[in-house]
Amino acid sequence: MKWLRAISSLLLMSFSVVIFTSSFNVGIGDFRNPGPGLMGFLASILLIILTGIILVKENFLPPGEKGHGSPIHWQSLSKPFILTFALCGYVFVLETLGYLLSTFLLMFTMLLVSNPRRWYLHIVNALLIVNITYVVFYKMLRVLLPAGAFRISW
Repeated sequence: MKWLRAISSLLLMSFSVVIFTSSFNVGIGDFRNPGPGLMGFLASILLIILTGIILVKENFLPPGEKGHGSPIHWQSLSKPFILTFALCGYVFVLETLGYLLSTFLLMFTMLLVSNPRRWYLHIVNALLIVNITYVVFYKMLRVLLPAGAFRISW
């Protein structure tokens, strides 16, 4: 398992180096006028630092100083898989269902995955989140949000 963490850390580091160099090619700008590559540049630096910490912690520290993390099981991967599937589905149904309905379904799914026992409170929380974001983005900031096939808006 130690070699798997080392390989994944090195792959992530190489991926962040590619993003780092691509950000410079696009242009990171300066302090007063940030360029389009600035966020990729900052994210790549953060990824290099974090994967470097994992690489050093797992491979170069004595065994007593390492964290005692649990191994990866299929049960621990179910929540991230469901959330990833929900986010990918959100991208595909956003234009069809509209912002309000698709975002409500996404928020409800995310809250339900976190705590399946309180589903009735998740409906209320999802409604609050959707309406607050709708007011902030659509009404206050005048961002055009997709209305969808049902033309639901308020």
